[in-house]
Amino acid sequence: MYVYVEYLILENAIINYIILYVTKKISRTDTTKLRMLLSAVISSLYTLVFFFPSLHFMTKFSIKISISVLIIVLAFNPEKLGTFLKLIIIFYVTSFLFAGASLGLFYFLKSDSGISNGNFYIVDFPVEILVLAVVISIVLAKYFINFIQVKLGKKDILTKVTINLNEKKVQLDALVDTGNSLKEPLTQKPVMIVEYFAIKDILPQKIEKLFTIDGDIQLDTVAEVMFEISDEVKLRIIPFKSLGKSNGMLIGFKPDEISINDEKFDKKVREDVVVGIYNDKLSADDKYKCLLHPEILY
Repeated sequence: MYVYVEYLILENAIINYIILYVTKKISRTDTTKLRMLLSAVISSLYTLVFFFPSLHFMTKFSIKISISVLIIVLAFNPEKLGTFLKLIIIFYVTSFLFAGASLGLFYFLKSDSGISNGNFYIVDFPVEILVLAVVISIVLAKYFINFIQVKLGKKDILTKVTINLNEKKVQLDALVDTGNSLKEPLTQKPVMIVEYFAIKDILPQKIEKLFTIDGDIQLDTVAEVMFEISDEVKLRIIPFKSLGKSNGMLIGFKPDEISINDEKFDKKVREDVVVGIYNDKLSADDKYKCLLHPEILY
């Protein structure tokens, strides 16, 4: 059996890039495609170790860990230890899921594999299985990380959030709500829920009629206000099943940006977020005015 080194390096570079891309998406860490590509290509050269007996010492566990650290540093250049640990955990989880999905699919769909001289080998690994393994790995990794975030985040976490809209801003105390999975239906952007009176000063005055009327908000009133303030802010209608209602409706808007700057987290500036306006109190003791979607932090 012949092994073409250039094909092996190319395949490993592609796989490494995919794993780094998934890590980037799940961790929501900013980096460039060039950095990830450079890291993927350099790390793919590690496969050459197996062709040179004099370099077999590099297969030791400590060396492999060092290579993983190098991959993360090259691809993301994390500035804080917490960010680095989050990235490397997601990187390993994604790698293991990818390897498991690939081998599992190959086992069930193909059989041309075996063990030779103590090494497991696979012959003619199909591209279709590789693509399917990538898709499965992305889905599994996302659900796994979300599960871990929810489990680790059961304790209430308070932070400061600044909402910017039309050159006006307001800073609020926010609760990181791990039970908040609300997303805007059309764009699937995460929704942070904010008390109306906490952000009243940055909203157009005409929106007030939606939150001072008795009873449920009427769609015709919403349509009227949306038209009147369309030049200032674009309103969204967000259905929800929480906050004491089984079939409720929030009025929301997309801010120019939100920023989170707290000692517990790196500074985050996000534009892909929707603010849902809640016409009541979120905290009985006014400890917080906002429920922060956990995805906004990652």
